[in-house]
Amino acid sequence: MRKYKIVENMMENRRIVSTPDYRDMGAILLFIFLLPYIVSFFFGNVGAGSGYEEEEQNTSYIVCNTTTAGTEKMPMETYLACRLPETINMDYKPETLKAQAVILRTELMKVYYDSLEQEEGRTESDDGKKYIYIESKISMADGDKYKKCKEAVNSTKGMYMTYKDKPITAPYFAISAGMTRNGNEVLKSGEYPYLKSVMCERDFTSAEYTQTVRMNKTSFMIRVKELYPELVWEEGPALTDMFEIERDRAKYVTEVKTGEFSMSGETFRSIFSLNSSCFTVELENNVFMDDIVVIKTKGVGHGLGFCQYAANEAAKKGSDFIDILNYFFTDIVIEKTE
Repeated sequence: MRKYKIVENMMENRRIVSTPDYRDMGAILLFIFLLPYIVSFFFGNVGAGSGYEEEEQNTSYIVCNTTTAGTEKMPMETYLACRLPETINMDYKPETLKAQAVILRTELMKVYYDSLEQEEGRTESDDGKKYIYIESKISMADGDKYKKCKEAVNSTKGMYMTYKDKPITAPYFAISAGMTRNGNEVLKSGEYPYLKSVMCERDFTSAEYTQTVRMNKTSFMIRVKELYPELVWEEGPALTDMFEIERDRAKYVTEVKTGEFSMSGETFRSIFSLNSSCFTVELENNVFMDDIVVIKTKGVGHGLGFCQYAANEAAKKGSDFIDILNYFFTDIVIEKTE
């Protein structure tokens, strides 16, 4: 939107001067002459004329990524270099970034193969390319970070993870609460045997490992009642009696129950903008004011799959990206697109 606004402001400034003198005419004519180049600079990468034609000739997979600015078509590896800085701390070790690049490529391959299953009989396009349609945020890193993006993507070119010959679901998150979660348990399905709980023993060293949220009881109930308007906190029962909390083996909250009402741990997390669903809820009695609800969390993110912080700790100790991926995703096979 900002790019649109810049050009819009340029045009508006032009309209303000309703009767320009001859000293301004040169500047106005220069602006008119340069306008096509300005528009091309801001909008040139949107749509078919993306400027990646030469790279497209050397690859089979083309990503069609839709954003608020439109749909941009680019080779898979080019897209990944733009997607990587949006998904991980770029100060992490190169092997961690490589592992993340493989995960992002796996996401794309899963989207592509899922679309084939949904559209039986579908074949390649007339130009022989395989198109992957997604919506995601991308950006272009600068300087050294851009070099790190290109290195991570190029050194893992074409690599993606499969289980029983199919691309896997490869979730990722920032920091665990001490271990990752079990996929079959969280997703209530037996389709994710490769998402097993593994220890992340150094995650507690992260500065973001813990979070504390405090609010008065009234504010707490206002937020909860936005989803459950009929819920009433009767005087007398303690908070721990009011809410029954169920957890999985990794100590993340799976369900919060109160009377006939219930919500998932992730819903509770969203209501209070918590870092994770691994949380505790306590009540501090206050004689002079409304009682205070204290919510404490561990970790950052949903806790399922690839833990970026733990992966980076492993990379510091010498693990390469293949070792790291095999630790978080059990019995997977790394294949190549071409």
